Amino acid sequence: MKRSLWLGSLVLWGTLALAQPHLESSLGPAVVSEPPLLAEQAQKPSQAERPSWERLLLGPAPEGYRGLALSARLLAWSVPWALAGSTFGLLSDDPWQRSFWLTNSVWAAVNSGIALVGLLGPEPDRAGLRDLLYVNAGLDVLYIAGGVFLALQPDARSQGAGWAIALQGTWLLLFDLFNALALESP
Repeated sequence: MKRSLWLGSLVLWGTLALAQPHLESSLGPAVVSEPPLLAEQAQKPSQAERPSWERLLLGPAPEGYRGLALSARLLAWSVPWALAGSTFGLLSDDPWQRSFWLTNSVWAAVNSGIALVGLLGPEPDRAGLRDLLYVNAGLDVLYIAGGVFLALQPDARSQGAGWAIALQGTWLLLFDLFNALALESP
């Protein structure tokens, strides 16, 4: 079990290292070329240029692009977890590990979908985004409680799924609270 968790963390960190946009050898967003500007966009000088992926992922969220930055950061968390969870869940014969990794994978896939909706949708207003993050933080507490409840069951599959839900819920709680508090100050 220790070996599988160690390998899982190694793959997770390796995936994150490959996705760093500022590296020449990156397989991540830096390889994707920016789409050409449409004629309407090129004629509007007042429209600010969209920040780079590096700026969205690292450092303070640019004003006017906070929702986009939060979605990009959520996607950067969820995609490696979905890949690692799928890989290790399908390769594991142990019911606890299989349940833990596959639950992480499903949870991360849902987070990826939410992040993609945020990336493709309109930029929310600051107060609405802050309120949404506070509501999500309340839901995260329920996820953690449900995960701990499952983790305390005698079945190994329930335990693995429970710890995965508690782990994902804890990270989302920290993510939502940190970002909601950051939106409190102007």
